[in-house]
Amino acid sequence: MKKTTMKDIALRANVSVATVSYVLNRVDNQTIPEKTRNQILLLAEELHYIPNLAARSLANKKTGLIGVLVNNSAYMPPWKLYAQFTFIRALEQRLTDAGYHTLLYSLGTDHPSLDIIVERKLEAVFLIDVRDESFYSISKQFVEGIPLILIDSMIEDKLFKQVLYNYRSALQKIMPMDLSQVCLIMENFNNTLLTHFIQDSLPLPEKAIFKVQNLEELNTILSEGIYKEAIVINEFIGSYVEKSGVFARLSVLCTCNCPEMLGEDVQKFIFTGDKSGTAFELMQELLHRSDYSEQENNRYFVD
Repeated sequence: MKKTTMKDIALRANVSVATVSYVLNRVDNQTIPEKTRNQILLLAEELHYIPNLAARSLANKKTGLIGVLVNNSAYMPPWKLYAQFTFIRALEQRLTDAGYHTLLYSLGTDHPSLDIIVERKLEAVFLIDVRDESFYSISKQFVEGIPLILIDSMIEDKLFKQVLYNYRSALQKIMPMDLSQVCLIMENFNNTLLTHFIQDSLPLPEKAIFKVQNLEELNTILSEGIYKEAIVINEFIGSYVEKSGVFARLSVLCTCNCPEMLGEDVQKFIFTGDKSGTAFELMQELLHRSDYSEQENNRYFVD
């Protein structure tokens, strides 16, 4: 099958090849009618046009590359693996549909090497569940103006835009009136500020909050049998807790979009917002705003 070219699209749209190039390469300094722009984009999709990354880079001095940097631990529990996989898959699909190319890179636990990433001249960077101590060692590798978007992390710095679930709102909605026999079981996030944000969302004593890194730790909590009710963050953990039959009442915040794995007797809170969609739209906005570091709002909560 012959590969579709810009000339093919131009002939179908009855416009010049230059006009097609301006639209597909997202050149902003050209005035092109919206109707023509939409027609070209629809034809590109219909004809399965695949952009040439090198040509695009030469045309508009942009690489079209978006970096997705993920913390790489020696052991990654299944609930964290699945949550990250579903988010990255959804984000990558949005980026591909918009004509970007995704570069996925795992960060080492101690001294993350970013030489390969820096050489690629990324247009924007997503950092997923990155360790606190890695923020600035990563950010200094990129020139000012490249959006740095944190996923599932918080930091008091306007340089980093942050996208995360609104755990505080969700926990307050699912919280029972009597908390005397309630415990909170949550995954062990790499980000300290996010952990504190979640812990402070419920008026529970510290001894009633459990952060689990693996099934062994979870089994230890379940074997103690101190509490009658539990609130769990992440349905994979929630499903395991449910099967143990330890708690008379179980509430679960679904962070993996898999509420169906929980039984009918479990109270479920389902986030209706789209975290990957929010992250993608934020990136698009930041790429067109040179003053984004001066914006007051740097946290975007997904309800």
